[in-house]
Amino acid sequence: MFQSILSNLAIILLTHLIMSMLMHYRKRITSFTYHTLSIILVSCSIIAMFYLPIRFGDFWLDMRFIPLVFFAYFHGWKIAISSLIIAGFWRFLMGGDGMVPGILFGMIGPTLLALAFHSRANIESNYLEKLSLLIGCWLICDIPIIFAMPNGLEVFKDIAFIRSISFIITGIIWYIFIMQNRQLKYLYDELEKQAGEDPLTKLLNKRKFFDVVTDKVKSLKPNHYIAMVDIDHFKNINDTYGHLIGDKILIDVAHILKDYETKFIQVGRYGGEEFIIYIGNTTNEDAKKLIEQIHKKIKEHEFIIDEYQHIKITASIGLASLEDNSTLLHTVNKADINLYRAKQSGRNRFVCS
Repeated sequence: MFQSILSNLAIILLTHLIMSMLMHYRKRITSFTYHTLSIILVSCSIIAMFYLPIRFGDFWLDMRFIPLVFFAYFHGWKIAISSLIIAGFWRFLMGGDGMVPGILFGMIGPTLLALAFHSRANIESNYLEKLSLLIGCWLICDIPIIFAMPNGLEVFKDIAFIRSISFIITGIIWYIFIMQNRQLKYLYDELEKQAGEDPLTKLLNKRKFFDVVTDKVKSLKPNHYIAMVDIDHFKNINDTYGHLIGDKILIDVAHILKDYETKFIQVGRYGGEEFIIYIGNTTNEDAKKLIEQIHKKIKEHEFIIDEYQHIKITASIGLASLEDNSTLLHTVNKADINLYRAKQSGRNRFVCS
């Protein structure tokens, strides 16, 4: 019996390990692929338990509901219901006297109960509720034994302690692993975000900007543009009002540019007082109009120095299109040259090519 319990536990932990790997690579695969592989994984783990039953005297039981309950509770209906249908159909094909109650009470009932609590899955501190849910699912599975078998109450009493303890311990172990994975994912996402984010303006830094825009150039339609934006006389602002005010102006300009971000427009900080903008899937005229709007917005915006003093600033902008058989780096260089021309022409203007 204990060997069978450990076998079921091993299947559950292996399922968790493979699911963790899937979640790690989730950003690299399509949503359809992720959900399809998840459904196959959960279905296979449940079906494997059909062939590794836990023997209690003359009765054969398993832990099939645990993967369904956990995936329903933490991931929602898409994975849980699909896996339930596949595993339920497999159990139907296997036949046997326990087929109908096994599907209804061992799979459908616990899954629906877990789905009812799915919206509360992120409330990490409510441990009593989670434990109660697990016990409730176990009772849905095993209480029918009382009514479906001869001497059902006696059988239930004989197996209740071992069944409940094995379910609770397995559930706690899996829950701990899931929480550890979530914490590791959170830390990984934070590190990834910080590695690609400018700490002052919260825009993409140069390295991350190039990574993101490279992907956009590959996936979006032709006609891509790069604009370089430079705040005019920024050194004078720092010398006159101090570097803290200079930083505040950089943040305010970043907010202005950030408001224009869409699927086809990406903003980053290039360095110092320079910002970089990607514009995709547009025409030359529309790209120019957008830059004119940004130029006007910066020019008309009042930047707060203190409670009594506001100032206005201007910016110079260079715009360049990504030509066929050219590279992103070459286009950035062209935009930078146009920015230099704008500054040489008296600043507060934009030059395009």
